Amino acid sequence: MPIRVTQRMMYHDMVGQMQKNLSNYMESNMQGSTQKKINRPSDDPVGMYRVLTTRNDISATEQYEENAETALGWLQLSDNVLATQVPITITSLKTLAEQASTGSMTPENRLQIAYQVRELFGQLLNLANTRFEGKTIYAGHEYTESAFEMGLAVTCWDAENGGSDNWRTFDGYTPPRYGITGASDKSIVIQFMDSGTVGTDALNYRWSKDGGQTWTDSPAPLPVGSPPYVLDADGVLIELPLDSATGLGQEVTAADPDLGPGARNGTMLYVRPTAIYQGDDKDLPPRITVMGSAGTLAANQAEASGTFHHDVLVRVDDGTTNPPEVTYSYSTDGGSNWTTARTQQVAAPPPAMRFTVPGGYLDTAALPQDGTQILIHPDRADLDYEIMRDTYIPVNAAGKDIFGGYYQGEPALNNGGDLSANLFEVVGNFIAYLENDNQEGCQRTLAALTTAEKTILKEAARVGGMENRVEMARDVLSYQKIDQQEQLSYTEDIDLTELLTKLTQQQLAYSTVLKSSSMIMQLSLANYV
Repeated sequence: MPIRVTQRMMYHDMVGQMQKNLSNYMESNMQGSTQKKINRPSDDPVGMYRVLTTRNDISATEQYEENAETALGWLQLSDNVLATQVPITITSLKTLAEQASTGSMTPENRLQIAYQVRELFGQLLNLANTRFEGKTIYAGHEYTESAFEMGLAVTCWDAENGGSDNWRTFDGYTPPRYGITGASDKSIVIQFMDSGTVGTDALNYRWSKDGGQTWTDSPAPLPVGSPPYVLDADGVLIELPLDSATGLGQEVTAADPDLGPGARNGTMLYVRPTAIYQGDDKDLPPRITVMGSAGTLAANQAEASGTFHHDVLVRVDDGTTNPPEVTYSYSTDGGSNWTTARTQQVAAPPPAMRFTVPGGYLDTAALPQDGTQILIHPDRADLDYEIMRDTYIPVNAAGKDIFGGYYQGEPALNNGGDLSANLFEVVGNFIAYLENDNQEGCQRTLAALTTAEKTILKEAARVGGMENRVEMARDVLSYQKIDQQEQLSYTEDIDLTELLTKLTQQQLAYSTVLKSSSMIMQLSLANYV
């Protein structure tokens, strides 16, 4: 059956065709303006997802690149300090120690060297407090403050024991137990004048600030009775917290009242400079916190071993249903997600239990009750930068593990009483030996400086290795970013040659529709009458 074509039908059909061609033409025009073939999600939903994902990847890569650049800045500065500046200073100290160790040096000569060594000590202190972008690089997480500050420490020298320093006297008691307050710009030597036992006998002593040229007698003998026992040397107070009730004390050698400079009869204490570490540490073992119904498990009956980069929470789920098998769970995100595991009770402690967790083990002396949670919290002095996904690099360090000094009232880098790896203690002792004309002490310093230098260079090698690792990661990130940008361009960017051809075709199609529509709309039955 024939269909009558009305003017209204022709008009709507032609307008629709014109709008369709014009819409395609304008869409291509927009792509030409933005140089993108996807301008809104409706253009290509799958393509838009790829575009957004790739943009996020590029943004993450750029952040990793920024982190790598910052980390490299920290490490390069640390490398310069440890591999160049500190060894240069130690070399100068070695030269001075060689000079001071010779028998031809006079007390005045050693005193002149002491002035130089004090300046070098200050230089080492400045290097240990080096900052990068305002942050101290050797203070752990306490990077807003200086890593070290100047302080005083005590070295004991006993001629009866053949000259003993580095905390090897007091019959097993170590001078880190000394409490010291006050300040002095010169080393002070304190000499006991009587033989006896601290706390039992009233011991007289004297002190000197000019290397034994002049002496000042103590205002009163060291008191007898209960500790603490305090020595007063020119306002510097040295506390000897020895408990006489235990029968332990210090046997001292009677001193010659006519001792001249450099004589070492009798037990002597050198009060001399040191550096006090103000930062934090990453010492093992990690801290343990027991929570919940621990039952017979005390806090000191749990210990973690291993290398932990974050907190680990352990929970005992079922330790009674099927002994000796114990079901437990652990979480590394504060309890949001848990991983279930099993372990076996051990018949005889210690340990009664060993829980395997990411990074190491948790050992307990007894089985905690069901529901008990135990938090493994490592001391985290490291300041980590994420240089690639899930790849972290520590850029700082705990200065006490490199330069030594004192930390929490104890000398750092204390290898069973041997402090030769403790650079600040070695140099502090050297100052005391020089200012008190102790040739034998100067000779010991020369060997100790070599040991301390090895500790510094070992850390420098570690920093250099991390520096190379960051540089390699930076190169990988550079290539990764180029690849991601190419993927984004392939998905998102328009092909200009193809677009120009398409625009020409669409323009021609639109012009044709306009012209043909105009010709059709001019026709009527009157044209054929």
